[in-house]
Amino acid sequence: GPLYRLAHALHHRNVNVGPWSGLSMHPVEHILFFSSILVHLVVPASPVHILFHMQHQALTAATSHSGFENLLVRDRRQLALGTFHHQMHHRYFEVNYGNLEMPWDKWFGTFHDGTADAHERLKDRRQRRA
Repeated sequence: GPLYRLAHALHHRNVNVGPWSGLSMHPVEHILFFSSILVHLVVPASPVHILFHMQHQALTAATSHSGFENLLVRDRRQLALGTFHHQMHHRYFEVNYGNLEMPWDKWFGTFHDGTADAHERLKDRRQRRA
């Protein structure tokens, strides 16, 4: 749609994602992405909390594009980053809109796990739209 072409297409030029891809956005998208900070106009918070909020926004974008599937501490899985899932979204932007913890993509038929079956489903969807 028009919003994708105006703003989000710049972010999707990054097909092989890396940490900087997470914050590679059009200025309009940056305004939307960081707009959650506006909640602090309604809900009082300390300036330190607001700084942590902004830092979380930026670091989450970087880690979800980092190229690492999990963050390991002492050889134990601590945090699932799910970057393969998001990398598939960058390669085929009509799949994997959400994250692995939310079932939306599976429910709406936009889940792609990198298998040949998932790719065939994607091709079928594209042909039906054409």
